Amino acid sequence: MNWPTSAIRLASVTLFSGALLGLSSCEDATDLGLELPGTSPVSSAFRDFSVSAYTVRQQPVETINASHFLVGRVRDSKVGVTTAKSFLNMQIGTSTDSLPSKYTETKLDSVVLSLGYDQVYGTAAKPLRFDLLQLQQPLDERTVYNSQSQVATSSPLISDIAGFLNRDKVVRQRISPSTSDTSTIKVTVPDRVVRVRFLKYSQTAALANSLYAALGDASFNQARLDAIIRGLALVPTANAQSEDNLVAFNRNIDTRLTFYFQGKATGKTVRPHAYSVFFGNNPTRLAADAKFFTNISTELASPLASLSTPLQQVSSSTTNGETYVQEGTGLGTRIDFQGLDDLTKNGNELNINRAELIIPIKQFTNGLFPYASSVYLQEVNSANQVLLRTVGATDYERVVQLEVAKDANGNSVLVTPIDYRYPAAASLYPSYAEPSEYRVSMTAYLQAYLLDRLNGEKPSGLILSPTLRSSTALSLNRTVLDANGIKLRIYFSTLK
Repeated sequence: MNWPTSAIRLASVTLFSGALLGLSSCEDATDLGLELPGTSPVSSAFRDFSVSAYTVRQQPVETINASHFLVGRVRDSKVGVTTAKSFLNMQIGTSTDSLPSKYTETKLDSVVLSLGYDQVYGTAAKPLRFDLLQLQQPLDERTVYNSQSQVATSSPLISDIAGFLNRDKVVRQRISPSTSDTSTIKVTVPDRVVRVRFLKYSQTAALANSLYAALGDASFNQARLDAIIRGLALVPTANAQSEDNLVAFNRNIDTRLTFYFQGKATGKTVRPHAYSVFFGNNPTRLAADAKFFTNISTELASPLASLSTPLQQVSSSTTNGETYVQEGTGLGTRIDFQGLDDLTKNGNELNINRAELIIPIKQFTNGLFPYASSVYLQEVNSANQVLLRTVGATDYERVVQLEVAKDANGNSVLVTPIDYRYPAAASLYPSYAEPSEYRVSMTAYLQAYLLDRLNGEKPSGLILSPTLRSSTALSLNRTVLDANGIKLRIYFSTLK
């Protein structure tokens, strides 16, 4: 970053009281009515410092048991073709009340694989084309999986499934929120579930019938389930040239394999029943969720093709003044600040009142991928490796911290720049009239850097990343940044 330290004398004014001086031009202290005898006049101003910006790629991305699992293939003219495949263990329901073994005179009606989703990247007018395969072995509980992991699968159980993404359904909704008014009306809402009917296809029908027979045994358990269905893989159809869409399936939305059957309880008539096995999430919360992960690969287009090797960087000058931050793919933006040594040239005593990083967004670039909701600032070395801070026996990524945070009791606490528990997120400020932007305060961090108080190796730059390694969120949300407009705005006072 080339930030100077030796020539700056920081005044004794506390940085948090100084941060309240949101000044936009030079002002004389006497203009504020501070004509005190024996005091020196103070000049206050702000200045914007530019950055050098590069697109980098950090791999791998943590996708194990994330908020979503992704399936599909989508082409983007700026980055390239991104492909996502998901691999999931199966898990029995912890409730045994609805097992077929609890009933007599049972008859299987249907078996439905349900995949609930809440985000489509690309078009929803065309179906998602994917294959369904079985894992050769369940995912190992002791193995770490991420976006680059591969596991062995069988040949497809079903090929080229058409998962329609534009269907609607009719549901009944209450007219009034009042508890006394129970009247309802029929309304049409989007149907956000892809369904695969197992009895429709020969191989999945055989699998479903084998599992249904096991469900009729009172001793059915997880080991029996694993012996019959070792796990499922959902991958975009290999023979399809389609690059139309990629779908984010939410683990908490109707994600299950359900057996619908007729059965008779003791002393009762035959009635319809259902029993589900789960993957990704067990809604009963009485057992740990089944293990799963998403493999994500991107065939990068020029001029980003060199990023196929992780930690490389591409200057914004070769990408038309743009850089990228994207979840899932590992794309981030490295920034190096320029010209901060100019603050020291006049030899006056200097106090930094406030420092704020402003990150403008290229307009009209969220048609395919929604903007990332926030951006974190990771400290990195010259090789774009994130620096670590060791606390006890644990290593934590060094990330610019909040200046004020809430503790476990909801009380405000001042955070030191060498903390690791309160990462500062550059918040998105949307706008319709002007370009949207991210903003984040860096006052305490800048002060600590200039005073060499970061307790460790000095970073040579910062990487703007939409996710942290500890995050469980997974999406392909992306923001195209106006690299030429990124600036560090510093409000400062000079004692003449």
